[in-house]
Amino acid sequence: MSKQAATKKNTISWLADVVKKYLVLLSLFSTFLALPIGFYFNKTITSIKPLISNTILLLAFLTILPSMIQLKTEGLLKSMKKFKEILLSLLYVFAVSPLLAYLIAPTLGDPHIGVGYFAANIVPASSASIGYVLIAGGSIELATVLAVSTLILGIPLIPVILGLYSRSVSVSVPMEPVINSLVEVLVLPLILGQLTRYILIKRRGTPYVDRIIKPHLSLATMLSMLALVFVLVLNQAMTIINKPMLALTVIAYQSIVIVVLLLVSTLVSKALKISYEDHQAVAMISVTKNQSVAAAMTTAALGPQSALAPALIPIIQPVLTIAYLNAEDWIRRFLKS
Repeated sequence: MSKQAATKKNTISWLADVVKKYLVLLSLFSTFLALPIGFYFNKTITSIKPLISNTILLLAFLTILPSMIQLKTEGLLKSMKKFKEILLSLLYVFAVSPLLAYLIAPTLGDPHIGVGYFAANIVPASSASIGYVLIAGGSIELATVLAVSTLILGIPLIPVILGLYSRSVSVSVPMEPVINSLVEVLVLPLILGQLTRYILIKRRGTPYVDRIIKPHLSLATMLSMLALVFVLVLNQAMTIINKPMLALTVIAYQSIVIVVLLLVSTLVSKALKISYEDHQAVAMISVTKNQSVAAAMTTAALGPQSALAPALIPIIQPVLTIAYLNAEDWIRRFLKS
């Protein structure tokens, strides 16, 4: 390796470490920067909704692609045998999270907003979830298995669970957004990422992919994630500013749900002697939700008002998740003790 290449590598590694260290502050900065911009340029943003939607999709894709380049396919089959971790993740996604939302949603007043909040807590993992796992140093292979499992099982389970909550309301749950989300932000990055990995290994060797460019991939994930937070908040700035108390209530409620799920998953992982790497895969895939799917689903079923919660949750979800990731050293020690 030339001196210039080594210097560039060290610079990228340093920058990746800095961004990871201050990721919570940078997420808050992205959020608070997007609010005034979204408010003052609301008309412009409204007029370019398709562009905003495509930008969100692109950023979600860019967030997950680096993880898929790091994915070791040979470890994927091994992860499929981790039945304990897979069962735990399914319980968190389709039992614990819906139960917490079931207790909270009715207190929001408007039943449509309540259904939207409930829907926001029963959708599978977000497109950024595997990116979180990469940042945390968790098992990408297990995270991918869990993400695919929850997405596939979510197709038949989401209408059933949502129907149990909103039995008094006629709700038609569209499955197309779930299927599109699976294809666009998981299947496509998986195919392109593995193709890229194969080509790089053939040309440069396995150590190049698994060690040398790892800081580059981690940095790309974090920067894409910060940009995604900015665009999501930008898109919903008027809703947040016009209904501040309701917005704060939704954010506070979701903060409770996320913290409870993270605490429960950490305690259960310790009790069952689950490794740090596998725990982070289970926690990130189970706690973070694909609010793009929830927003599309509730808007199609009940109208834009019901999508308030899916619009607001992306503000707090990455902040709390990143805060948890920054407790990496403590979590490692706790799970080993």
